[in-house]
Amino acid sequence: MSLLSIAPITEAAWPQILALQAECYQEVEPESEAVLRSKWRASPATCLQCRDRGGALLGYLLSHPWPHAGLPALHREYEIAGPCDRLYLHDLAVSPRAHGLGVGKGLVAALLDRARAQGCARISLVSVQGSEGFWARFGFRPLRNADLCASYGDAPRAMELEL
Repeated sequence: MSLLSIAPITEAAWPQILALQAECYQEVEPESEAVLRSKWRASPATCLQCRDRGGALLGYLLSHPWPHAGLPALHREYEIAGPCDRLYLHDLAVSPRAHGLGVGKGLVAALLDRARAQGCARISLVSVQGSEGFWARFGFRPLRNADLCASYGDAPRAMELEL
């Protein structure tokens, strides 16, 4: 029996998601609940949570369709209409108490499976807080000349994975 459970985010998870976001982000200002929920509403099937056997939230991942060539700004609600072949991986947060348990890896692997099943051609993201090496292990590559807003903090890096 697995010690970790990965499933779509539910309504009941939001208080814990907000607490985990505040715990994980020191270099980037946490986003509001309304902004995060707008990502979830756009694509509930690609917004995932990881819990331990006791039900404690260990991590979450928010991703949504993104039909534009550029990258979205933080702190903005978006309404995404219609299908597209690109996902934007908006957020991956793992509790410090869960580091080394494979939570981030499991969430990303689950997203990649879902994205492929949906026929997505690519996933883009902005790497923050020195996480570029983590994303590179999944095959994400830096995007050259990406226009990134200042809200991403110090040294953000736009990255993309062709599926």
